[in-house]
Amino acid sequence: MFRILSTIGLSLCAYILGAQTLITIDSASAYIGQHIKICDAVADIYKPKGDNKNTYINFGGKYPNHTFTIVVFAKDSPNFPFVPTEYYKNQKVCVTGIVAQYKDKFQIVARFPDQIIIQ
Repeated sequence: MFRILSTIGLSLCAYILGAQTLITIDSASAYIGQHIKICDAVADIYKPKGDNKNTYINFGGKYPNHTFTIVVFAKDSPNFPFVPTEYYKNQKVCVTGIVAQYKDKFQIVARFPDQIIIQ
């Protein structure tokens, strides 16, 4: 019983501490719905003009030819103590989160800055 609880406890700690599968932007389609980590160079960042607009951090090319996107929804912008369009510009970053598909592209929604780490 102790061994089973220890194994469950260690697995839970690994998940909480951020142990995830590291994948490439090109393999994201195979991980839809899974919690993963992707590291790559930021190719383009876009935020439409005006208030309450989402921020899109693109990898693998500039929009619309990008391969993967980190989306920061406008409602989550107050969670970021900096301006993401400037902070992540020309950086290599790692993002953790759940892979989703939107209009034939793959993305992770970042609600908090600790999901995106500059390398």
